[in-house]
Amino acid sequence: MILKSLWTHKKQNGWVFAEIALIAGLSWFVVDYLVVTFYATHLCIPAGEFEKDHLCVGQMDVVRSESTSEDYVTSEERRGIYVIREKLASLPEVASVCLTPDYLGADLNFYNWRTLALADDTTRTIGYSQFFYYQNERFFETQGLRAIEGSPDAETLSRQIAPDGIVVTRSVAQRLFGHDQVVGKRVAMTDTRYADGKIVHEVAGYHTIAGVVEDVKGAPNERYPYVVFFPHPDNGASAYSKLLVRLKPDADAEDFVRRLTPTLTSDYRAGVCVLNNLETYRQHYDNQVAHDYSMYTTLATVPQVLFAIIVVLGTLGTFWLQIRKRTEDIGIMRSFGAKRRDIFLQIWGEAALLTVLACLAGCIVWFQFAIHWDVLSNGHAYGGSGLERDWVVQFWPHFLIVSAVQCLLLLAIVTLAVMVPTFIAMYKRPVDALRHE
Repeated sequence: MILKSLWTHKKQNGWVFAEIALIAGLSWFVVDYLVVTFYATHLCIPAGEFEKDHLCVGQMDVVRSESTSEDYVTSEERRGIYVIREKLASLPEVASVCLTPDYLGADLNFYNWRTLALADDTTRTIGYSQFFYYQNERFFETQGLRAIEGSPDAETLSRQIAPDGIVVTRSVAQRLFGHDQVVGKRVAMTDTRYADGKIVHEVAGYHTIAGVVEDVKGAPNERYPYVVFFPHPDNGASAYSKLLVRLKPDADAEDFVRRLTPTLTSDYRAGVCVLNNLETYRQHYDNQVAHDYSMYTTLATVPQVLFAIIVVLGTLGTFWLQIRKRTEDIGIMRSFGAKRRDIFLQIWGEAALLTVLACLAGCIVWFQFAIHWDVLSNGHAYGGSGLERDWVVQFWPHFLIVSAVQCLLLLAIVTLAVMVPTFIAMYKRPVDALRHE
């Protein structure tokens, strides 16, 4: 019955089919991005997130009366920075404090321009996020990073690292070596370039893996980022060092910050060095995200929202007009005793079948672009796990899952578009429906 009705109105349905197929083809890229991002944010198995509730971030500053290079500190100024650090460490609520040039924050998804590779196979590379830390500063335990079994513990990693030693996350080890027991293994830092039409991997240096820590994420929408920690070449405080403060489990971070803030610049000053700001990690992260969510992010979102509005309104309008043209048919069915439920299922079944077939056609068209231009949303860029077993980085599961989601979304829109005008027409008296023009 549904197929017969579709064929009877083939001219009208042909235009609807073409419109939905075009919408399916054009909207595939947007739906792909949204599906992968939603999956990464809410459904992907989370990485081992470091504990943030008892972590605070402070900003050191050196107040000089004369112009001096920002990066240079005298030995006296450096001693002042250490005095402030020790004063914080002596507070009863504090478990550990470390000076650091970097920490895991909202920019964890930015990858280094170099890649990491096996020392004996530089063609097998991965991108990574690069973070520096000062040795002998209790960085790993203060940050909340946990060493895996078989690796030196966090306290040891903070102290005993050779100049060429690095610390990697579990996912880096597994991606490169296939397992996580990689302490002592050699890796190469490589630069990739094209020469004579070929990809060339140039080695920039070699490093030894000194330890492996659990996977971490800095931002809520990140999963299993590839992170590599390097000892900072300047093993000491800089003029604008940051302080990480790890509180004891029974301490309240917000109360700790609130109590210290009023007298921060007076109580935590040593010579020209001062601790000029202290926030809980969550406050600091929220402020950083609010700053990073700039006009450019907003402008990138606006076209997607407008496109979604146009798709929804266009689909609603098309089916609204289609149902209104069939008001007389609905009146005839009602006059012959057809139930409202059967009428709705008949009209909805036609619209649903038409939508599925059009979605299939649109996805087949988009498939040509996806397979030839490799334009599927990348799990690394959008927060997917980046693991080889994850559907985000496998072509066929990725394409089929996103296509299914897109089809379901269009079915939901079409159902709404059919439901309202159909119920309006069905609840008219048959005689009024027959007179409808």
